[in-house]
Amino acid sequence: MDIKKGETVLKEGVTCWAFYLVETGCLRTWYNKDGTVINLNFALEGEFATNITSIKKHEPSNLTIDAIEDSSIWIFDLDVMAREHDSHPTLILFVRRLSTHLLVASEEHSNLFKLYTPTERYRYIEEHNPRLLQRISLSQLASYLGVTRETLSRIRGKKD
Repeated sequence: MDIKKGETVLKEGVTCWAFYLVETGCLRTWYNKDGTVINLNFALEGEFATNITSIKKHEPSNLTIDAIEDSSIWIFDLDVMAREHDSHPTLILFVRRLSTHLLVASEEHSNLFKLYTPTERYRYIEEHNPRLLQRISLSQLASYLGVTRETLSRIRGKKD
């Protein structure tokens, strides 16, 4: 499925029913906290986006997933996959492995905020996901790291 920059894949208030694989482009997962956008995750080529909590609890999503670039995505509809699991048992294994992978990634991101300073978080992204720094705006990156844009500029200006 091709989507344009700014198009929504999962809207806040709608129950999530799928995993979204980015073939090209970039998806952003974000949360609206009292009118302020908090960026939670970015999915680039070969990465998945979803709201596991919404899927698991069958509740409306409190997150939004949208495209920050023109993108091409694959949608793995879990309802369809559940109906097909008897004839394609590898689908269940795929979903389990993918869910585990996404949960580990979520825990790693959570630990960034528990264990590291803002400067250390930025350096971690520099080392482990430099593509992100080339693809998202400074404002989005600052929100993702939990700092103001001004603080991010100071961090980026500091050399080790």
